[in-house]
Amino acid sequence: MDDSPPGPAAEAYTVRPFHPDDAAGVARLVESVYGATYYPPDLYHPGRIVRLNEDGQLVSVVALDPAGGVVGHYAVERPRPGAVAEASDAIVAPPCRHHQLLERMRVVLRGEAVGLGLAGLVGYPVTNHVFSQKAEEHFGAKPCGVALGLWPRTFHNLPEPLPQRMSFVLYFEYLRRPAGVVHEDTPHAEVVARIAGQYGVPVEVRPAGSPAGVGEVEVEYEGPVQAGTVRVRRVGADTAAAVRRAGRELVGRGARAVTLELPLAQPGAAAVCRAAEADGFFFCGLGPAFADDGDVLLLQLVVEDLDLSLVQLDGPFARDLLAYVGRERDRVRAAGPGAGG
Repeated sequence: MDDSPPGPAAEAYTVRPFHPDDAAGVARLVESVYGATYYPPDLYHPGRIVRLNEDGQLVSVVALDPAGGVVGHYAVERPRPGAVAEASDAIVAPPCRHHQLLERMRVVLRGEAVGLGLAGLVGYPVTNHVFSQKAEEHFGAKPCGVALGLWPRTFHNLPEPLPQRMSFVLYFEYLRRPAGVVHEDTPHAEVVARIAGQYGVPVEVRPAGSPAGVGEVEVEYEGPVQAGTVRVRRVGADTAAAVRRAGRELVGRGARAVTLELPLAQPGAAAVCRAAEADGFFFCGLGPAFADDGDVLLLQLVVEDLDLSLVQLDGPFARDLLAYVGRERDRVRAAGPGAGG
Protein backbone atom coordinates (compact mmCIF):
# COMPACT_ATOMS: atom_id res chain seq x y z
CA MET A 1 0.00 0.00 0.00
CA ASP A 2 1.26 3.49 -0.89
CA ASP A 3 1.26 5.61 2.28
CA SER A 4 2.81 8.69 0.60
CA PRO A 5 0.74 11.87 0.86
CA PRO A 6 -1.37 12.67 -2.20
CA GLY A 7 -0.02 15.31 -4.57
CA PRO A 8 -1.78 18.60 -5.25
CA ALA A 9 -5.10 18.48 -7.03
CA ALA A 10 -5.16 19.60 -10.66
CA GLU A 11 -6.88 22.88 -9.78
CA ALA A 12 -4.03 23.81 -7.44
CA TYR A 13 -1.73 24.41 -10.43
CA THR A 14 -1.62 27.81 -12.11
CA VAL A 15 -1.22 28.23 -15.86
CA ARG A 16 -0.42 31.67 -17.25
CA PRO A 17 1.77 33.58 -19.73
CA PHE A 18 5.48 33.76 -18.95
CA HIS A 19 6.92 36.39 -16.58
CA PRO A 20 10.65 37.20 -16.60
CA ASP A 21 10.90 35.88 -13.05
CA ASP A 22 9.95 32.41 -14.39
CA ALA A 23 13.09 32.09 -16.53
CA ALA A 24 15.30 30.38 -13.95
CA GLY A 25 12.52 27.92 -13.17
CA VAL A 26 12.08 27.08 -16.87
CA ALA A 27 15.81 26.41 -17.18
CA ARG A 28 15.73 24.14 -14.10
CA LEU A 29 12.72 22.29 -15.51
CA VAL A 30 14.46 21.61 -18.82
CA GLU A 31 17.59 20.34 -17.09
CA SER A 32 15.63 18.13 -14.69
CA VAL A 33 13.67 16.48 -17.50
CA TYR A 34 16.27 16.31 -20.29
CA GLY A 35 19.65 16.60 -18.64
CA ALA A 36 22.04 18.32 -21.04
CA THR A 37 20.50 17.01 -24.29
CA TYR A 38 17.65 19.44 -25.06
CA TYR A 39 17.62 21.28 -28.38
CA PRO A 40 17.51 24.18 -28.94
CA PRO A 41 19.81 24.97 -25.99
CA ASP A 42 18.37 28.46 -25.36
CA LEU A 43 16.06 27.09 -22.68
CA TYR A 44 19.04 26.29 -20.45
CA HIS A 45 19.85 30.00 -20.14
CA PRO A 46 17.44 32.24 -18.19
CA GLY A 47 18.79 35.39 -19.81
CA ARG A 48 18.15 34.04 -23.29
CA ILE A 49 14.65 32.92 -22.33
CA VAL A 50 13.82 36.43 -21.15
CA ARG A 51 15.39 38.09 -24.21
CA LEU A 52 13.65 35.78 -26.70
CA ASN A 53 10.29 36.45 -25.05
CA GLU A 54 10.94 40.19 -25.04
CA ASP A 55 11.84 40.06 -28.74
CA GLY A 56 8.76 37.99 -29.60
CA GLN A 57 10.83 35.14 -31.03
CA LEU A 58 9.53 32.97 -28.19
CA VAL A 59 6.12 33.33 -26.55
CA SER A 60 6.13 31.15 -23.46
CA VAL A 61 3.40 29.84 -21.19
CA VAL A 62 4.18 28.23 -17.84
CA ALA A 63 2.48 25.96 -15.33
CA LEU A 64 3.21 26.59 -11.64
CA ASP A 65 2.77 24.29 -8.67
CA PRO A 66 1.10 25.55 -5.45
CA ALA A 67 4.49 26.81 -4.20
CA GLY A 68 5.02 28.86 -7.35
CA GLY A 69 7.65 26.56 -8.90
CA VAL A 70 7.72 26.11 -12.66
CA VAL A 71 6.57 22.58 -13.49
CA GLY A 72 5.46 23.12 -17.08
CA HIS A 73 6.41 25.10 -20.17
CA TYR A 74 4.91 25.46 -23.65
CA ALA A 75 5.86 28.04 -26.26
CA VAL A 76 5.29 29.52 -29.67
CA GLU A 77 8.59 29.68 -31.53
CA ARG A 78 8.68 32.55 -34.01
CA PRO A 79 12.29 33.14 -35.09
CA ARG A 80 11.11 35.21 -38.07
CA PRO A 81 7.94 37.20 -38.85
CA GLY A 82 5.26 35.17 -40.56
CA ALA A 83 1.67 34.02 -40.38
CA VAL A 84 2.56 30.61 -38.89
CA ALA A 85 4.64 29.75 -35.83
CA GLU A 86 5.66 26.48 -34.22
CA ALA A 87 3.99 25.25 -31.04
CA SER A 88 6.98 23.69 -29.31
CA ASP A 89 9.03 23.18 -26.14
CA ALA A 90 6.15 21.43 -24.38
CA ILE A 91 7.58 20.11 -21.11
CA VAL A 92 5.86 18.94 -17.92
CA ALA A 93 7.73 17.69 -14.85
CA PRO A 94 7.05 13.93 -14.50
CA PRO A 95 5.48 14.12 -11.00
CA CYS A 96 2.98 16.70 -12.28
CA ARG A 97 1.77 14.84 -15.34
CA HIS A 98 -1.80 13.51 -15.60
CA HIS A 99 -3.17 16.87 -14.41
CA GLN A 100 -4.02 18.12 -17.92
CA LEU A 101 -1.33 20.79 -17.61
CA LEU A 102 -0.33 20.35 -21.25
CA GLU A 103 -3.92 20.89 -22.36
CA ARG A 104 -4.34 23.93 -20.12
CA MET A 105 -1.09 25.45 -21.37
CA ARG A 106 -2.17 24.86 -24.98
CA VAL A 107 -5.38 26.84 -24.39
CA VAL A 108 -3.42 29.80 -23.03
CA LEU A 109 -0.81 29.44 -25.77
CA ARG A 110 -3.50 29.47 -28.44
CA GLY A 111 -4.87 32.67 -26.97
CA GLU A 112 -1.41 34.26 -27.10
CA ALA A 113 -1.02 33.18 -30.73
CA VAL A 114 -4.42 34.61 -31.67
CA GLY A 115 -3.42 37.88 -30.00
CA LEU A 116 -0.34 37.96 -32.24
CA GLY A 117 -2.58 37.67 -35.29
CA LEU A 118 -1.12 34.32 -36.36
CA ALA A 119 -2.95 32.32 -39.02
CA GLY A 120 -1.98 28.98 -37.54
CA LEU A 121 0.24 26.80 -35.41
CA VAL A 122 2.40 23.94 -36.63
CA GLY A 123 3.68 21.15 -34.42
CA TYR A 124 6.33 18.49 -34.99
CA PRO A 125 5.45 15.40 -32.89
CA VAL A 126 8.10 12.70 -32.72
CA THR A 127 7.61 9.26 -34.24
CA ASN A 128 9.39 6.98 -31.77
CA HIS A 129 6.07 7.00 -29.86
CA VAL A 130 2.59 8.36 -30.58
CA PHE A 131 1.76 10.24 -27.35
CA SER A 132 2.56 13.69 -28.73
CA GLN A 133 0.69 12.88 -31.95
CA LYS A 134 -2.40 12.00 -29.91
CA ALA A 135 -2.03 15.33 -28.09
CA GLU A 136 -2.01 17.23 -31.40
CA GLU A 137 -5.12 15.35 -32.52
CA HIS A 138 -6.77 16.23 -29.20
CA PHE A 139 -5.96 19.92 -29.79
CA GLY A 140 -7.74 19.79 -33.16
CA ALA A 141 -4.62 19.86 -35.35
CA LYS A 142 -4.45 17.73 -38.50
CA PRO A 143 -1.46 15.93 -40.08
CA CYS A 144 -0.09 17.72 -43.15
CA GLY A 145 3.30 16.09 -43.71
CA VAL A 146 6.00 13.69 -42.58
CA ALA A 147 9.58 14.94 -42.18
CA LEU A 148 11.98 12.02 -42.49
CA GLY A 149 15.27 11.84 -40.62
CA LEU A 150 15.15 15.46 -39.53
CA TRP A 151 17.06 15.15 -36.25
CA PRO A 152 19.92 12.96 -34.97
CA ARG A 153 19.61 9.53 -33.37
CA THR A 154 20.58 10.95 -29.95
CA PHE A 155 17.33 12.85 -29.42
CA HIS A 156 16.21 14.47 -26.16
CA ASN A 157 17.86 12.47 -23.41
CA LEU A 158 16.91 9.03 -24.68
CA PRO A 159 18.54 6.23 -22.65
CA GLU A 160 20.06 4.82 -25.86
CA PRO A 161 20.47 6.25 -29.38
CA LEU A 162 17.64 5.57 -31.83
CA PRO A 163 18.27 3.01 -34.57
CA GLN A 164 18.08 5.82 -37.13
CA ARG A 165 17.56 9.59 -37.33
CA MET A 166 14.33 10.88 -35.84
CA SER A 167 11.39 11.54 -38.15
CA PHE A 168 8.51 13.86 -37.30
CA VAL A 169 4.86 14.29 -38.27
CA LEU A 170 3.77 17.82 -39.14
CA TYR A 171 0.46 18.81 -37.54
CA PHE A 172 -1.27 22.10 -38.39
CA GLU A 173 -4.08 24.02 -36.72
CA TYR A 174 -5.70 27.10 -38.28
CA LEU A 175 -6.29 30.01 -35.93
CA ARG A 176 -7.47 32.34 -38.69
CA ARG A 177 -9.00 30.42 -41.56
CA PRO A 178 -8.65 32.00 -45.03
CA ALA A 179 -11.60 32.29 -47.39
CA GLY A 180 -9.65 30.24 -49.91
CA VAL A 181 -6.17 29.46 -51.23
CA VAL A 182 -4.59 29.18 -54.67
CA HIS A 183 -2.47 26.19 -55.67
CA GLU A 184 -0.61 25.72 -58.92
CA ASP A 185 -1.30 22.31 -60.47
CA THR A 186 1.75 20.28 -59.40
CA PRO A 187 2.43 16.54 -59.79
CA HIS A 188 1.16 16.13 -56.21
CA ALA A 189 -2.15 17.96 -56.62
CA GLU A 190 -4.25 14.97 -55.58
CA VAL A 191 -2.57 14.32 -52.22
CA VAL A 192 -2.26 18.07 -51.59
CA ALA A 193 -6.03 18.38 -52.10
CA ARG A 194 -6.59 15.58 -49.58
CA ILE A 195 -4.41 17.34 -47.01
CA ALA A 196 -6.05 20.72 -47.60
CA GLY A 197 -9.50 19.15 -47.45
CA GLN A 198 -9.03 18.41 -43.74
CA TYR A 199 -9.21 22.14 -42.98
CA GLY A 200 -12.32 23.02 -44.96
CA VAL A 201 -10.55 25.78 -46.89
CA PRO A 202 -11.56 26.04 -50.58
CA VAL A 203 -8.66 25.46 -52.98
CA GLU A 204 -8.46 26.98 -56.45
CA VAL A 205 -6.13 24.94 -58.65
CA ARG A 206 -4.63 26.91 -61.51
CA PRO A 207 -2.80 25.54 -64.56
CA ALA A 208 0.96 25.36 -64.20
CA GLY A 209 2.81 28.46 -65.39
CA SER A 210 6.39 29.22 -66.32
CA PRO A 211 8.81 30.76 -63.82
CA ALA A 212 9.97 34.21 -64.86
CA GLY A 213 12.22 36.97 -63.58
CA VAL A 214 14.64 36.74 -60.69
CA GLY A 215 13.74 34.46 -57.81
CA GLU A 216 14.47 34.77 -54.10
CA VAL A 217 15.71 31.86 -52.01
CA GLU A 218 16.59 31.78 -48.29
CA VAL A 219 18.91 29.07 -46.97
CA GLU A 220 19.25 28.00 -43.34
CA TYR A 221 21.52 25.38 -41.75
CA GLU A 222 21.18 23.98 -38.22
CA GLY A 223 24.56 22.44 -37.50
CA PRO A 224 23.69 20.81 -34.15
CA VAL A 225 20.99 18.66 -35.79
CA GLN A 226 22.58 18.43 -39.27
CA ALA A 227 19.46 19.76 -41.00
CA GLY A 228 18.92 22.47 -43.57
CA THR A 229 16.04 24.43 -45.08
CA VAL A 230 15.73 25.97 -48.54
CA ARG A 231 12.89 28.48 -48.41
CA VAL A 232 11.74 29.83 -51.79
CA ARG A 233 10.33 33.31 -51.27
CA ARG A 234 9.81 34.14 -54.93
CA VAL A 235 9.80 31.68 -57.84
CA GLY A 236 11.90 32.89 -60.75
CA ALA A 237 13.61 31.59 -63.85
CA ASP A 238 16.74 30.97 -61.78
CA THR A 239 15.01 29.21 -58.86
CA ALA A 240 15.54 25.60 -59.94
CA ALA A 241 19.27 26.20 -60.26
CA ALA A 242 19.34 28.05 -56.93
CA VAL A 243 17.57 25.16 -55.18
CA ARG A 244 19.97 22.64 -56.72
CA ARG A 245 22.96 24.69 -55.60
CA ALA A 246 21.57 25.22 -52.08
CA GLY A 247 20.83 21.51 -51.64
CA ARG A 248 24.35 20.53 -52.63
CA GLU A 249 25.92 23.18 -50.45
CA LEU A 250 23.88 22.13 -47.41
CA VAL A 251 24.79 18.49 -47.86
CA GLY A 252 28.40 19.55 -48.28
CA ARG A 253 28.22 21.38 -44.94
CA GLY A 254 26.97 18.23 -43.21
CA ALA A 255 23.18 18.29 -43.58
CA ARG A 256 21.66 14.82 -43.49
CA ALA A 257 18.17 16.13 -44.26
CA VAL A 258 17.18 19.23 -46.26
CA THR A 259 13.63 20.63 -46.45
CA LEU A 260 12.44 22.65 -49.45
CA GLU A 261 9.52 25.08 -49.08
CA LEU A 262 7.99 25.96 -52.44
CA PRO A 263 5.14 28.54 -52.61
CA LEU A 264 2.17 26.96 -54.38
CA ALA A 265 0.43 30.20 -55.36
CA GLN A 266 3.26 31.34 -57.63
CA PRO A 267 3.62 30.52 -61.35
CA GLY A 268 6.46 28.10 -61.94
CA ALA A 269 6.08 26.13 -58.70
CA ALA A 270 5.33 22.93 -60.62
CA ALA A 271 8.39 23.35 -62.85
CA VAL A 272 10.65 23.92 -59.83
CA CYS A 273 9.10 20.90 -58.12
CA ARG A 274 9.94 18.66 -61.08
CA ALA A 275 13.48 20.05 -61.29
CA ALA A 276 14.01 19.53 -57.56
CA GLU A 277 12.82 15.93 -57.83
CA ALA A 278 15.35 15.37 -60.60
CA ASP A 279 17.96 16.54 -58.08
CA GLY A 280 16.83 14.08 -55.39
CA PHE A 281 14.13 15.97 -53.49
CA PHE A 282 10.85 14.13 -52.83
CA PHE A 283 7.40 15.21 -51.63
CA CYS A 284 6.86 15.24 -47.87
CA GLY A 285 3.80 17.43 -47.26
CA LEU A 286 1.88 20.69 -47.41
CA GLY A 287 2.63 23.77 -45.32
CA PRO A 288 -0.66 25.67 -44.90
CA ALA A 289 -0.09 29.46 -44.79
CA PHE A 290 3.69 28.91 -44.56
CA ALA A 291 4.34 31.47 -47.33
CA ASP A 292 3.44 35.15 -47.35
CA ASP A 293 1.04 34.43 -50.24
CA GLY A 294 -0.42 31.13 -49.05
CA ASP A 295 0.55 27.47 -48.83
CA VAL A 296 3.85 25.81 -49.64
CA LEU A 297 4.69 22.45 -51.12
CA LEU A 298 7.16 20.63 -48.85
CA LEU A 299 9.88 18.42 -50.29
CA GLN A 300 12.91 16.77 -48.72
CA LEU A 301 16.39 15.65 -49.64
CA VAL A 302 17.49 12.92 -47.20
CA VAL A 303 21.02 11.58 -47.39
CA GLU A 304 20.59 8.51 -45.19
CA ASP A 305 18.56 5.42 -45.96
CA LEU A 306 15.71 5.14 -43.45
CA ASP A 307 13.54 2.17 -42.53
CA LEU A 308 10.00 3.58 -42.67
CA SER A 309 8.63 0.61 -40.72
CA LEU A 310 10.28 2.13 -37.63
CA VAL A 311 8.26 5.35 -37.97
CA GLN A 312 5.36 5.12 -35.49
CA LEU A 313 2.20 6.98 -36.53
CA ASP A 314 -1.10 7.22 -34.71
CA GLY A 315 -3.79 8.19 -37.21
CA PRO A 316 -4.83 6.55 -40.50
CA PHE A 317 -4.33 9.72 -42.54
CA ALA A 318 -0.80 10.19 -41.19
CA ARG A 319 -0.08 6.58 -42.16
CA ASP A 320 -1.43 7.26 -45.66
CA LEU A 321 0.86 10.27 -45.90
CA LEU A 322 3.88 8.24 -44.86
CA ALA A 323 3.06 5.61 -47.47
CA TYR A 324 2.84 8.29 -50.18
CA VAL A 325 6.07 9.93 -49.02
CA GLY A 326 7.79 6.55 -49.03
CA ARG A 327 6.62 5.80 -52.59
CA GLU A 328 7.80 9.22 -53.76
CA ARG A 329 11.16 8.77 -52.07
CA ASP A 330 11.62 5.42 -53.80
CA ARG A 331 10.48 6.80 -57.17
CA VAL A 332 12.90 9.73 -57.01
CA ARG A 333 15.72 7.48 -55.84
CA ALA A 334 15.12 5.03 -58.70
CA ALA A 335 15.15 7.84 -61.25
CA GLY A 336 18.77 8.72 -60.50
CA PRO A 337 21.21 10.25 -58.01
CA GLY A 338 20.23 13.52 -56.31
CA ALA A 339 22.17 16.38 -54.81
CA GLY A 340 23.41 14.11 -52.04
CA GLY A 341 24.57 11.37 -54.37
